[in-house]
Amino acid sequence: MMYADKTVSCVGICQSPMLSIETEMKALNEGQILQVTTDKPDLVEMVRNWAGESGHTIEEEHVTSGVTTIILRKGRVAPVEAK
Repeated sequence: MMYADKTVSCVGICQSPMLSIETEMKALNEGQILQVTTDKPDLVEMVRNWAGESGHTIEEEHVTSGVTTIILRKGRVAPVEAK
Protein backbone atom coordinates (compact mmCIF):
# COMPACT_ATOMS: atom_id res chain seq x y z
CA MET A 1 0.00 0.00 0.00
CA MET A 2 1.30 3.44 -0.93
CA TYR A 3 1.88 6.17 1.62
CA ALA A 4 -0.89 8.80 1.47
CA ASP A 5 -0.30 12.51 2.06
CA LYS A 6 -3.94 12.94 3.11
CA THR A 7 -6.80 10.55 3.84
CA VAL A 8 -10.58 10.86 3.65
CA SER A 9 -12.66 8.19 5.39
CA CYS A 10 -16.25 7.85 4.18
CA VAL A 11 -17.12 4.64 6.01
CA GLY A 12 -20.52 4.67 7.71
CA ILE A 13 -22.20 8.05 7.98
CA CYS A 14 -20.41 10.55 5.75
CA GLN A 15 -21.80 14.00 5.04
CA SER A 16 -20.96 15.44 1.60
CA PRO A 17 -18.23 12.89 0.80
CA MET A 18 -17.35 14.35 -2.61
CA LEU A 19 -17.01 17.82 -1.09
CA SER A 20 -14.60 16.43 1.53
CA ILE A 21 -12.61 14.58 -1.13
CA GLU A 22 -12.40 17.64 -3.42
CA THR A 23 -11.39 19.89 -0.50
CA GLU A 24 -8.60 17.55 0.63
CA MET A 25 -7.35 17.12 -2.95
CA LYS A 26 -7.18 20.92 -3.41
CA ALA A 27 -4.85 21.11 -0.40
CA LEU A 28 -2.36 18.73 -2.03
CA ASN A 29 0.37 19.53 -4.52
CA GLU A 30 0.62 17.86 -7.90
CA GLY A 31 1.87 14.28 -7.55
CA GLN A 32 0.82 13.91 -3.92
CA ILE A 33 -1.43 11.05 -2.79
CA LEU A 34 -4.97 11.13 -1.41
CA GLN A 35 -6.38 7.94 0.11
CA VAL A 36 -10.17 7.55 0.15
CA THR A 37 -11.89 4.73 2.06
CA THR A 38 -15.59 4.03 1.69
CA ASP A 39 -18.13 1.26 2.12
CA LYS A 40 -20.44 2.76 -0.51
CA PRO A 41 -20.10 1.34 -4.06
CA ASP A 42 -21.86 4.39 -5.56
CA LEU A 43 -19.22 6.68 -4.01
CA VAL A 44 -16.45 4.50 -5.49
CA GLU A 45 -18.05 5.07 -8.91
CA MET A 46 -18.35 8.83 -8.28
CA VAL A 47 -14.68 9.05 -7.23
CA ARG A 48 -13.59 7.14 -10.37
CA ASN A 49 -15.59 9.47 -12.62
CA TRP A 50 -14.44 12.61 -10.79
CA ALA A 51 -10.78 11.53 -10.92
CA GLY A 52 -11.03 10.96 -14.68
CA GLU A 53 -12.70 14.32 -15.29
CA SER A 54 -10.28 16.14 -12.97
CA GLY A 55 -7.07 14.65 -14.35
CA HIS A 56 -6.17 12.65 -11.24
CA THR A 57 -4.81 9.09 -11.46
CA ILE A 58 -6.14 6.11 -9.53
CA GLU A 59 -2.93 4.34 -8.51
CA GLU A 60 -4.51 1.52 -6.51
CA GLU A 61 -7.93 0.24 -5.55
CA HIS A 62 -8.54 -2.58 -3.04
CA VAL A 63 -11.61 -3.98 -1.32
CA THR A 64 -11.31 -5.51 2.16
CA SER A 65 -14.37 -6.60 4.16
CA GLY A 66 -16.67 -4.45 2.02
CA VAL A 67 -14.54 -1.31 2.38
CA THR A 68 -12.91 0.06 -0.76
CA THR A 69 -9.62 1.96 -0.49
CA ILE A 70 -8.79 4.20 -3.45
CA ILE A 71 -5.32 5.72 -3.82
CA LEU A 72 -5.42 8.85 -5.99
CA ARG A 73 -2.43 10.76 -7.32
CA LYS A 74 -3.15 14.44 -7.86
CA GLY A 75 -2.82 15.47 -11.49
CA ARG A 76 -1.76 18.77 -12.92
CA VAL A 77 -4.48 21.34 -12.42
CA ALA A 78 -5.06 23.39 -15.55
CA PRO A 79 -4.60 27.07 -14.75
CA VAL A 80 -7.86 28.98 -14.73
CA GLU A 81 -7.72 31.50 -17.54
CA ALA A 82 -8.62 35.02 -16.55
CA LYS A 83 -11.48 36.42 -18.56
